[in-house]
Amino acid sequence: MNRHLHTALLIALPMAMAALPAIAAKPASTAPATQAAERDTLDGIVAAALVGALSEQLGGRPVKVRLGRIDVRATSLRDRVVSGQGELQIDGAPEWLGFRFSTLYDSLYESAGYPELSIGTVGPEGRAVPNDSSLIREAEDRVVAQLSREFGYQKVWLQLDRIATVESGRRYLRIDASGTADFGRDGAAPARIEGLYDREQKVWLRVAYVLESALPQPPPSAG
Repeated sequence: MNRHLHTALLIALPMAMAALPAIAAKPASTAPATQAAERDTLDGIVAAALVGALSEQLGGRPVKVRLGRIDVRATSLRDRVVSGQGELQIDGAPEWLGFRFSTLYDSLYESAGYPELSIGTVGPEGRAVPNDSSLIREAEDRVVAQLSREFGYQKVWLQLDRIATVESGRRYLRIDASGTADFGRDGAAPARIEGLYDREQKVWLRVAYVLESALPQPPPSAG
């Protein structure tokens, strides 16, 4: 080997090796920026999913959302449970209404599932008020009609054991109730009802229900 070339190689090799730590450390310095970008993406996608779901739950009315605290919990390499709370403005009304949510986020496909929502949650301006029997009856009728449609238009009886009404500001009433949905021979299931009523417009903005457990299956017929 040429003596001058051999000397150049001996000098270049330590210089190249000295540069290696700087090259290896470079990805670590970009990690916080990458994590921040991923979080920005998650926040934007979840916010868009919330706006769509809230509008749908409120009869297609336009909504604006201000998000507050958001918790993100990893359940696998790609899945996240995202939960939190925020405030909601409905159809340009000056009042802001509290809500809570929980949804699943897929970090691989960058998509959020349909969120679970609780609208009109108790906040600083919320206070308990006496139940209005006519509003409670309207909410019951709406839930019975929804259950009947979902379960093949069969007869449904709804027995509410606990009812609470909370005033959210001066405009909205939130009604929480629980009891039993009775489907006759097909069984019964514990049920929860959540309603939101606009006293200014005198309309129901939302009446939703959740069956706490699956309906029991009817026993098989003999023979």
